[in-house]
Amino acid sequence: MADRGRSSDVADEQEMYRLMEMYGAYLVGMCTLLLKDAHLAQDVVQETFIRAWKKGKLHGETEKAWLARVAVNLCRDEQRSRWFRHVDRRIVPEMLNVRDESLPEDHGVLDCVHRLPAREREVMVMHYWNDMSPEEIAGVLCIDRATVFRRLARGRKRLRIEMAGGERE
Repeated sequence: MADRGRSSDVADEQEMYRLMEMYGAYLVGMCTLLLKDAHLAQDVVQETFIRAWKKGKLHGETEKAWLARVAVNLCRDEQRSRWFRHVDRRIVPEMLNVRDESLPEDHGVLDCVHRLPAREREVMVMHYWNDMSPEEIAGVLCIDRATVFRRLARGRKRLRIEMAGGERE
């Protein structure tokens, strides 16, 4: 019986390594864009995998959506913390641990995305940089699909205004 437990632990550990290998860079990139802090993003992703290890269940979601939901909730917790609001969070694209082709060629776009309100930034990052469908985003954020579309539309509108350099609202 004890051997069975050890083999289960080894299998769980291998599964966790697989998840980390498969989704680690994706989660770090997403969290960096949401938090504007590469080091804090790595901490959040580490906590995401720790929680995934402890929980061990997907609750009917895909692995990607489940891990993204945990990571987004941890990012929100960090953003609510008092410490977070008082630290300079300027990042440069080189600090992001995401695929080069997923970053905009113009680094000004990244700066404009960082200036979006958190709710719009979340859906923009998930949709455009992480290639998540509106249905996946709705599941991750626990919101209606229509809300995802509204936030994407508002985010695109604000981004166009920001890119144009004006404030026309």
